[in-house]
Amino acid sequence: MDLEEFLKDREYEKGEARLERALFIAKREWDNVRTSLRSAGDIRGFDKSDFMIGIIEEDVIIRRPLESPTKSVSGYSPTYYPMYFVKNLVRMDEKLPEKGYKTPEALYVYVELATRAAEKLGLEGTFSMAFGAGYANVRTGWLAEKGFPVERKIFADVFFRGRKKDYAWDPGWNSVNEKLAGLFGKFMSWQKDEKLFRKEVKSPAVVVPMLV
Repeated sequence: MDLEEFLKDREYEKGEARLERALFIAKREWDNVRTSLRSAGDIRGFDKSDFMIGIIEEDVIIRRPLESPTKSVSGYSPTYYPMYFVKNLVRMDEKLPEKGYKTPEALYVYVELATRAAEKLGLEGTFSMAFGAGYANVRTGWLAEKGFPVERKIFADVFFRGRKKDYAWDPGWNSVNEKLAGLFGKFMSWQKDEKLFRKEVKSPAVVVPMLV
């Protein structure tokens, strides 16, 4: 075996090990989501075919988002997209001992996991994405700019209104199960009744006369 072939095999082995680690992390976090949503329904076990699994290395157009004081990350950030799922899983896990889930990588991971979980329970399209973004926000403290602001706010209100924002909640707590079941029921009612959704969420557009 020449040097080039040896290096290729070595890189392949490293990639396989990284992928195996990421899938272990994904299953662990999926189980946490499953536990947290048990009062809303059963999303069943982790299935890697539900996600875009791959490894993409750093290059000139990929950058880690700045950890801004507002803790807000645009959904258009390069590391948000599903093809970076493996990378974000590994980086999230590396930061977990020091920062817990309060990282942008955890935000991206939980948007993916919670959105897919919501789909398993019957939400679709923008409703499942908005549910996933809301879940990820109260799990990580970071804000994914998806859906309508009121949809994200409802999660924060249910979890934190009148109390200190503490993102270190346990997915097995009954209080968490009840809150998420209530939130899921609300999103499902919006999906089934467009008039109710428009009344409670999507405010009518305000037309401003053009001055000429």
